[in-house]
Amino acid sequence: MNLETIIQEKVHALPTSKQEKVLEFVENLANGEGKSNGKPEMTEEEKRQGRLALIGMFSSGQGDISERAEEILAAGIDRRSGWSVKDEPLVD
Repeated sequence: MNLETIIQEKVHALPTSKQEKVLEFVENLANGEGKSNGKPEMTEEEKRQGRLALIGMFSSGQGDISERAEEILAAGIDRRSGWSVKDEPLVD
């Protein structure tokens, strides 16, 4: 069985609303857009910057966070009402 036949069978099994989305996606591919949402493809530099930003989000400068997890969680819970947002930070 070739790829075109497999694609046809899978699309045929979808409901009409999803078939329309497949059609839109294929048309975008044919037009060179590459994505069904119409957003341009990110450059390699943009992807690299995004990864660096994500890595930096988790850098607290405190190496003992995992060891203090129970203490940090306990500081964020109110025994009567459960979890609450407090004004002071949970991590020093």
